[in-house]
Amino acid sequence: MVDRGVMKIKKIIACSTVKTEIQAFAPENMEMEFLEYGLHRHPHKLQKTLQEKIDETPDKWDSILLGYGLCSHGTLGLKSKKKKLIIPRAHDCIALLLGSRERYNEEFSGEPGTIYLSRGWIEHGGDPLTQFEDYTERVGEENARWVMGEEYKNYKRLVYIKTPGTENPEKYIEYSRRAAEFLGLEMQIIEGSAEILKKLVTGKWDKEFLVVEPGRMVVREKLF
Repeated sequence: MVDRGVMKIKKIIACSTVKTEIQAFAPENMEMEFLEYGLHRHPHKLQKTLQEKIDETPDKWDSILLGYGLCSHGTLGLKSKKKKLIIPRAHDCIALLLGSRERYNEEFSGEPGTIYLSRGWIEHGGDPLTQFEDYTERVGEENARWVMGEEYKNYKRLVYIKTPGTENPEKYIEYSRRAAEFLGLEMQIIEGSAEILKKLVTGKWDKEFLVVEPGRMVVREKLF
């Protein structure tokens, strides 16, 4: 396990959906930049944006942490000429919030037709109710209901991931319950974990992380 200590860890670029969890454990001297959650819907745009942010990072920082997983291949091909890149070996931010790739696989295998929500997803508009409002503005309520029905017809449950340190979780749980009722889905609450994110920002990079040396790129074979 690599333990670099916190003094040299200066920069993290992460999805806004995991902002609360990262801020809870990040050292004071860490530079943090959070990108809009919607980028995950456009992997090529996510990859392009991340590469630009990596290239813009000053040379005085020797490592860049990425608060992302594979994210629909949006992190593949990333590289830095002079800095190490550290990225969790995870599918996406849902796996990060669940605490491990293994738990993600267990949940997905047990019930693949699941919508996952968290504080971050709700705060940044990544939930079905916000999506319905957006559709309604664009195509009208009747068409929006039809689109939502088609998009979510194969889902069976909605899960709220309750992560450590979330203030007033009841507010987000109630919102998730409303979303589940709107879609006619079973509502469940599960305890999440910030362990991967904690290890990411504190420099405890074990087998759950890919450390990419300068000049090398993120490749699927190494990430998974």
